Amino acid sequence: MSSSSIWFQKGIGPGTIITLDQPVPSHWQIMKKLNEYNYQLDDDDLRFVPYRGTEMDDADTRASQAMTLIPQELIAYQDLTKKESSNTPKLLGYSISTQDTSGPVPGGFAVWLVWEMVPGLRLGSKNGPDAFWALDADEREEIRIAFVDALQKMKGIGCLSDTAALTSLVWHRESRTLYFIGFRDRNAGKFDKLRVDARWVARYGLAIPNSNAWRKEGWNGDTSDWKW
Repeated sequence: MSSSSIWFQKGIGPGTIITLDQPVPSHWQIMKKLNEYNYQLDDDDLRFVPYRGTEMDDADTRASQAMTLIPQELIAYQDLTKKESSNTPKLLGYSISTQDTSGPVPGGFAVWLVWEMVPGLRLGSKNGPDAFWALDADEREEIRIAFVDALQKMKGIGCLSDTAALTSLVWHRESRTLYFIGFRDRNAGKFDKLRVDARWVARYGLAIPNSNAWRKEGWNGDTSDWKW
């Protein structure tokens, strides 16, 4: 169950030093609060079924399984980093612990993670004009070519960004690299049947179709009247 509650009203803000222990010990200073996303779980969501093969183990063993709920976002970044993805932020560090007496839920689990801020221009905006369409036509076409190549790589890795939109894309002009960002929900799976074509270019907002014909079965593939 999600709500608009603000949990970290004090104690965690600019200047706070966060200590992480995985994969190696590291320290990070919070420079600025960009946003806060609150997602609360109901009691039923936290009543875990014991791991297979441990159903009859002692209570302490079974209780330890319910201490931590690993966020899908952390799993996604672990997987992308392990597979050496060159088109997504790298996981720089994380820590899984319990909250102390000053935490929002004393004794509850706390997961911290830090990932790379990829360089470049974010191609979409949630609050204004999309930067992509302010670029010249030649660079937009270069980005589309890079997008097709990058999406093929993501398909092979088995993970896509949560949202198909310009806001999920960052273009680094100097290295000619297109990055995908946004993996909170871990959109993972087998994408063997995913065909990287003009439809995907349109889904991500890199082209504007003149109608909804491209969304229908049997579309003839005509993109001559699209905005490129």
